[in-house]
Amino acid sequence: MTYNVDFELCSAIFLVILAFISWTKRRLIGYQSSVFRMFLFLALANNVLDVITTYCIPYYNTMPAWISWGLNGLYLASQMCIPVFFVMYIYRKLTNVTPVEKRLISACLLPATIGALLALTSPLHHLIFYIDEAGYHHGSVHIYLYTNFVFYVIMAIYLSIRWRRQMERNEFPLLFPMIVVAIIPVVVQFFIPTVMLSGVGAALSVYIMYFVSENQVSLVDAVTGVLNRQAMVISLGNDLGEDDKTQIYAIAPDNFKLVNEMYGLEGGNAVLCQITHSMQQEFGEKKVFRFGGDTFVILVETQDDHDVKNRIYNLIGQDFHVGEAVVHLSACVALVHAANHAEGELVSAIEYAIAEAKARGKGQFFEVEEKAAGQMARKKAIEQTMMQNIREGHFEVHYQLIYDIRKDGFYSMEALARLNVPDYGYVSPEEFIKIAEKNGSITQLGMIVLEECCRFIKEVDLRDLGIDFIEVNLSMVQCMQPDIHRDVLRIMQRYEVPTHMINFEVTESVAASSEELLIRNMERFTEQRIHLSLDDYGSGYSNINYLVDLPFSIVKIDKYVVWAAMKNETSRIILENTIRTFKGIGLRVVAEGVEDQAMVDMIVGMGADYIQGFFYAKPVPKDKIVERLKQEMTMKEI
Repeated sequence: MTYNVDFELCSAIFLVILAFISWTKRRLIGYQSSVFRMFLFLALANNVLDVITTYCIPYYNTMPAWISWGLNGLYLASQMCIPVFFVMYIYRKLTNVTPVEKRLISACLLPATIGALLALTSPLHHLIFYIDEAGYHHGSVHIYLYTNFVFYVIMAIYLSIRWRRQMERNEFPLLFPMIVVAIIPVVVQFFIPTVMLSGVGAALSVYIMYFVSENQVSLVDAVTGVLNRQAMVISLGNDLGEDDKTQIYAIAPDNFKLVNEMYGLEGGNAVLCQITHSMQQEFGEKKVFRFGGDTFVILVETQDDHDVKNRIYNLIGQDFHVGEAVVHLSACVALVHAANHAEGELVSAIEYAIAEAKARGKGQFFEVEEKAAGQMARKKAIEQTMMQNIREGHFEVHYQLIYDIRKDGFYSMEALARLNVPDYGYVSPEEFIKIAEKNGSITQLGMIVLEECCRFIKEVDLRDLGIDFIEVNLSMVQCMQPDIHRDVLRIMQRYEVPTHMINFEVTESVAASSEELLIRNMERFTEQRIHLSLDDYGSGYSNINYLVDLPFSIVKIDKYVVWAAMKNETSRIILENTIRTFKGIGLRVVAEGVEDQAMVDMIVGMGADYIQGFFYAKPVPKDKIVERLKQEMTMKEI
């Protein structure tokens, strides 16, 4: 039987040329993924072995057995491993993969490993192939080569679809052609064994892989010409190790938007190009990256942090030019030690460092010390737990009863979201609410809390227990939604909850910063008999003007104002007059943070309507609230 290997020979030559091109583009060689380089090497080795073994077939009877068996064993073993790289290539692109999913993907290496071992040990069992006086023959399980290939193709397609949103915009559509050009030659070879084409498919797949995500265009920022964030991630991923000495410096010019406003986008881009050009001259072309916007990253290996910091500040402090105008800049600089963070955490660490540096003011320097990794891990755990709760459509809600002074009993309760994070326990709402506002999930969280409250109202007749309504917090982001009233009514109608059973609390900062939109939304709420409270009065602007303009019915005085009134006479007089003013314009007043009898006596004497605080009730789950209210009802009957 005569085998045609001309296509395999051409493919091997093509891969040699591609490897040479990749090597000569030294701007890129450090940023090509290890999977791509291994795939290129393995495909080339497979093609070369295919050509050699096929040309040697007529001489098997005359050459030493260990050579003929060894060549075929190595060839078939490498062929077994090639499709693994479809899966591994996609896997390297993924983030936020759970430990279970990582173990499942790792388990995919097993079929190829078994096949490679069977190929290498075929002289012992003849299962994959064997050689006798008549020449080369397929073994009884030679079909395993093809089933192995099919398995990895299916896995690659599954991973591509499962995590398609994590792929680059131009990458996902081209993954399928990469798989197709690998499948067709294998199918042809299966039906026409004399035409050797498996190497052709591997070669074409390698080229598409190179074209899609390892080429120069995909790694270079279009505006400045420096390497982009993707290139930085690849570079750090290739070089990162336990002994890695790489220092990551993030540079964020202060108030760069002013440059864009003064000189236009074209002028701003010109300044960015000058900055990056200076950085490349100072630190080298392959060490400078545009992280995003006006933020840049420099990778250095020196341990002299003081020297690098001074060089960066001197660089930013030089004159930049837009036409004849001279632009002077300052910048915040942040330092991240690569060795202190796992590969998947580095981007988050850089973002955290930049935010901390900016929070400290113009021209500030911030170093992410090793202990900050613990803070980042905590934040990540909080975010993951919170997002899991949101995906599941359930959030733990506790309720704090509010005491009616004239009624001498509880009349309402406030719904408070709670988050129990594994290894950290319950975390403060102030902590996870800020994260939710930053990542955009606060609206979903707020709607889930409202739904939990409506479900509670439907399950339990709170009016029979003396409760008139539940207070639910509205965040700044929710108040900025033009259709918030429709979303709210949709949930309330689903659970058949009367609109007067829900009272929304709006913080003072929201009332002061979004008055026009808030008025519009509040008017829509009041039309549906949904009342609103002003929460945390005294914690921010303390401007009484918006209390006149906005249709609040209740004002809740912040606990710190109440506590301050217990400590000094001036604060006491201010609080007393504040309560009197609110009462004078027809508002009901709730005093928050009341913790002992002395505070109760003070608030009652000042004429407040309601009291909220640990003295009367702590936030507890709904079953305990119902139990407490039933006890209160029993005590009153006695």
